[in-house]
Amino acid sequence: MQIVEILNSRAIKQFVREHSDAEAPLREWVAKTRAAEWKNNSDVLNTFRSADHLGDQKFIFNIGGNNFRMAAMVWIDKERVYVLKLMTHAEYDRETF
Repeated sequence: MQIVEILNSRAIKQFVREHSDAEAPLREWVAKTRAAEWKNNSDVLNTFRSADHLGDQKFIFNIGGNNFRMAAMVWIDKERVYVLKLMTHAEYDRETF
C-alpha cells in the first residue's frame, strides 16, 4: 500500500487557523489523499468526484460541500500532491488559473 505524500501542508494548517469550519473536511481530504492508489488522472477524479482537472498535473478540489476550494498539483508517478492554494468559494470565484 502506497502513501501519497502531501507537500506544503503548512498551507492547510494556516487556512484552518483562519477558517476553523474547514478543519474536518480538510482532514477527510488528507486521509483520502494519503490512502489513494492513483494510477492516472481518472483515478483522482474517481476519488474526488467534484474535483476538476485543469490540465497537466493541476487539479481543483471542492472541500466541505463546495464551501472551500483547493488548487493542487498532483504528481501521480511520484505519489505526491503539492497544495498550491486554499480559498473560500467566493475567493475562488475571483481567481484565474
